[in-house]
Amino acid sequence: MKSAAHAASEKTAILAALPMRSDENPFAVTIGGFYRRWFNLIDDMQLLIDTVAKIKSTEDEDWVPVWSAVGADYEKEGDALLSRGNKAEARRAYIQAKSYFSLARFPAPYWSGSSICPPDMSALKAQSYEDYLRCFRKSAALLDNPPQALVVNKNGMTATGYLRLPPGASKTNKVPAVLVMCGADMYKEDREKYAEGALSQGMAALVVDAPGTGQTSFPHAPESIVAWQAALDELQQRPEIDGNRIGAFGVSRGGLWVIRLAAHDSRIKGVISCAPGGVGYWGTDEERAEWRAAAYERAKTNWFGPRGTQPPLKQVTEEEQRKEFLRWSLQDQGLLDKLTMPMYLVNGKIDHLTPIGNLYLLLESGPPDGRVARVYPDDGHIAARNEREWGPAAWAWLRGVLTKGMAPAPKRGIKVDTGRKPAAKKRVIKVVTLKKSATRSAAAKKKAPAKKKK
Repeated sequence: MKSAAHAASEKTAILAALPMRSDENPFAVTIGGFYRRWFNLIDDMQLLIDTVAKIKSTEDEDWVPVWSAVGADYEKEGDALLSRGNKAEARRAYIQAKSYFSLARFPAPYWSGSSICPPDMSALKAQSYEDYLRCFRKSAALLDNPPQALVVNKNGMTATGYLRLPPGASKTNKVPAVLVMCGADMYKEDREKYAEGALSQGMAALVVDAPGTGQTSFPHAPESIVAWQAALDELQQRPEIDGNRIGAFGVSRGGLWVIRLAAHDSRIKGVISCAPGGVGYWGTDEERAEWRAAAYERAKTNWFGPRGTQPPLKQVTEEEQRKEFLRWSLQDQGLLDKLTMPMYLVNGKIDHLTPIGNLYLLLESGPPDGRVARVYPDDGHIAARNEREWGPAAWAWLRGVLTKGMAPAPKRGIKVDTGRKPAAKKRVIKVVTLKKSATRSAAAKKKAPAKKKK
């Protein structure tokens, strides 16, 4: 395994050189493409590229063994490192193992029906999911403050999450908390980096599998908003957490859930939503036609199930597309006016799954202040290429929203702006900066003699 510093440097160079192609092609590593999901998880990008070259198809028999072999190698390396007492490097190896097993099990388990996988896993895929969970547990056990498993119950259904608390959190030192909402095919074990983003700012993080996926029995449906509300109940009952300072974070379908939850529950005081759908942007005729055509083309090659089990291909009609759109659209359900809390919105401009029209619709509604947005013209869905920039900035922003004047969180090895100064102080800073301009300098020179005569 390459050193962390070497891997990081090489990864930066490779990401900068990757071509831009916003699609779901699992046979190419591109910006905005299929493998964006794992960019913040995998250290050795060249190994990812080399492994993709070995893929023959996405069917279980071809897909699972290739990725599982890499995961198994990393797990063995982690075991060897741990036997020598090197816990830090062992944990890093286990995280890499878990991430490759994440690719092997993708997108299962998905319980609510999908056009790219069967509702039930094959034995091969089920084993890769167990390998994935095992390696996550191995990595988590090596943390000084490991995550606590938490089960959410509501209406006879359950969802499983991991709660992580920052150092010093206690009944007498309550901390803000963030509900990290998973998406369609990346689960709580994949979202550790987001939990660490919250922890870096002194906030607790509860990461929960989304409805219809992972270790949850709630279906993927708008009414499953109750699962997230039950998660908020659990957070508010924790003695270490300030129940009046709770935010939410989500990417892709998680971004959709963030917005939907915030519209339904006033306990959410601030949100970070990356690539949200379901806001209410219906799009142009051309955009909708392109989406349907792209979905049909993907279905020809992307079947993540046993060989020979893919159902007959079927093109989605505009009527079917409209029906599903209205099922989720906050605008058409009259819920946009409920979104009054501060929001941090981000996405890549070239998004083939959730057009950034959704983001602009959020900016066009709600209060006249409190909304921050960043759109990257060189990036695709979830702006994965630029996460190293927007991630720390978003977490620092959310802490500022939830704490409102509390002392900044101590820096934990991440160079970010850890707090927000009062508005009056910001104006002073701007004036100081303006002294560097030519106009300001000229004015200062004219006043200088008068100041010397006293």
